[in-house]
Formats: sequence, C-alpha cells, structure tokens
Amino acid sequence: MMNTLSHSSEVEESNEENNASDRVLKPPCQVLSTFPRQLNEGWVVDVDCDPLKQPKTCDYHKGAYGCYRFAYSNTGPGAQACYDKNGNFISDPWKGGGTVDKETSSGDLIQSAKHVACDVVSYYSCCQTFFSPQPYTCNLYYEKRPTGQCENKTAI
Repeated sequence: MMNTLSHSSEVEESNEENNASDRVLKPPCQVLSTFPRQLNEGWVVDVDCDPLKQPKTCDYHKGAYGCYRFAYSNTGPGAQACYDKNGNFISDPWKGGGTVDKETSSGDLIQSAKHVACDVVSYYSCCQTFFSPQPYTCNLYYEKRPTGQCENKTAI
C-alpha cells in the first residue's frame, strides 16, 4: 500500500521545483568576456565560480569559466547561469552549465544552510561518489534541476 502522505509531499515538491524553473529570470545568452560583477535584472557573480579566481574555481561546474546567480526572492528559488571563457552561455550541465536551485545561497547563514541541504546535498547524492560520477542518477537530478534557457538580451 502506498503512503499517500509521502506521495503527496513528493508531488508537491516536484511541482514546486517545476514552478521554480518557471519563475526564474532567463539570463542573457552572452556576457562580456571581461565578466562584469553584476548583470541587468539582479544577476551577480557566483562566488563559487568567479572568473577572477580562475583556475581555482568552478568545482561544481567543470567547464565553466564563470557563473552568475539570480534569486527570485531572498529565500529562492534561485538559479545559476554559467559561461565559457568567451562569455557564451553553457546550456549543457555536463559541460559546466548552471542549474535551478530550490533555495538561494545568498543571504544569512541559515539561508545558506537551506541551500546546502536542498540543493548541494541532492547534487552530491545523485551525481558524485568517491570514485566517479553517476550518469543515470545525475541525469535525473538535471531533469529536476535544469540548466534553463537564455535570452538574447543586453547583459549590462
């Protein structure tokens, strides 16, 4: 017999994540290769993938040269948009593309902890082991946390 409470909360969480990707602003398809610290509409450089700190950055987005974060509100949802060295949007998560986040990492310690619990731990449990990435479960993760789409618009 299926636990309807558990199934109901899973459906709500799935719908919440789908709504999150709908509510997140689309990033520009290209940014200046100088990677300004902030883009129009509230996108700011992601401290964990800062182009000024290359090559010691972007551990979660291998292949990206720099990423930006956007938060719909001070708790989320949020998103990352990652770019190659020439400032081109990366749409493939396997090549360093960003993802939609249920919780934004911006803010106080409690909000950062929520981001780690909801977004970072799920990434590790689906995509990483001590020995190698897990393609099947990681694809499921990227299905729920897509890279999103960019728009042809002015970046700054």
